[in-house]
Amino acid sequence: MTDAAEKKDADKVIVRFKAVSSCDSISSEELGYKGTEPLHTYINLAFSPAPDDTVANLFKSFQTDNHLIVNYSTTAAWG
Repeated sequence: MTDAAEKKDADKVIVRFKAVSSCDSISSEELGYKGTEPLHTYINLAFSPAPDDTVANLFKSFQTDNHLIVNYSTTAAWG
C-alpha cells in the first residue's frame, strides 16, 4: 500500500449498528422507519450522543475493539 492509501484507511471508522429495546435488528426499510419519526441512538449501550457530536470524536473517545458501537431504537430505551 502507498502512504496515501494507508492514511485514507486510517481515517475510516467502522460503525456497528445494533438494535435495542423492542426494535429488531433490521434495515430502515424493513423497520418501516421514516425520517420524520424519532430514532434514539446510544453509544455502547450507555448514553445518547449530542446531536452535534461527530463520528470521529465519538470513535476516538468510545471505540471498542476498533469499532464504534451505535445502538438504536424507535422508542427511548433508557431514562
